[in-house]
Amino acid sequence: MKSPVEHLKRLLHPAVFAIWTGFLVYLLASQQYVAFLRPEFGLLLAVAHFVAMGFMIAAIVRPKTTEMRVPTILRALVLLVPVLYSVAMPDAMLGNQAFKKRFIGNNSGAVSRQEQSTLFSQEAENKSNPASPQGENGGTQQETPLELTILDIFRNPNLFKGQRVIVTGMIVHDEQFKPYFGGRDAAVYRFLINCCAADALPLAIALDSDQAEPFANDQWVQVDGIFELRQFSGKAVPMFVKPRIKAIEAPSVPYLF
Repeated sequence: MKSPVEHLKRLLHPAVFAIWTGFLVYLLASQQYVAFLRPEFGLLLAVAHFVAMGFMIAAIVRPKTTEMRVPTILRALVLLVPVLYSVAMPDAMLGNQAFKKRFIGNNSGAVSRQEQSTLFSQEAENKSNPASPQGENGGTQQETPLELTILDIFRNPNLFKGQRVIVTGMIVHDEQFKPYFGGRDAAVYRFLINCCAADALPLAIALDSDQAEPFANDQWVQVDGIFELRQFSGKAVPMFVKPRIKAIEAPSVPYLF
């Protein structure tokens, strides 16, 4: 009869691939991967699942005895680092701390606020937006609010000046934001990603109201207010005037694309 150590030597490779197979199934079934990837990457994760399952089956059918040395165990652990990280950090969605670092910057000098300003200024001259009603003129307040995303507004801010709009996002409070939010310390924000959370760009609209005070940082809310471009220190600051704010459940896909 083979000893437990002999069994462990033969099961090491199948076990690693089995863990990855199960982990990928979990990500796909729970949609947890959208916390750090675009939804379209689900297809690639499905392919990765079948690849891992194929390796697992091959390792079971043609078992290979592995010497249980420290380097071998370390290599196996390295392969499982993403799984272990996901277990240890289940709520990996970007929040207010990531927003502060990427919007204001950090000691490394990365000031992503400049990227938002560039996006804002480039799109401000665009005069057409498929999300807006036909025949709607910018600067004319309408009775029925427009349901938009923060990205929709940033793509065409001049079109929505003076308009009543509804957006969803997370609340952020911090005194450090006052120089960037026209003297206000609160805003509604979301992250725009091209590929994954690593390239996330924060997009925020200041809240000209004390109604944001009861809401904690990273609370998902719906904001219904008048969108304005207020001049502050020679720059246009996007802002919601007299907003009505209510708490909502977090959306299944937290990012904008």
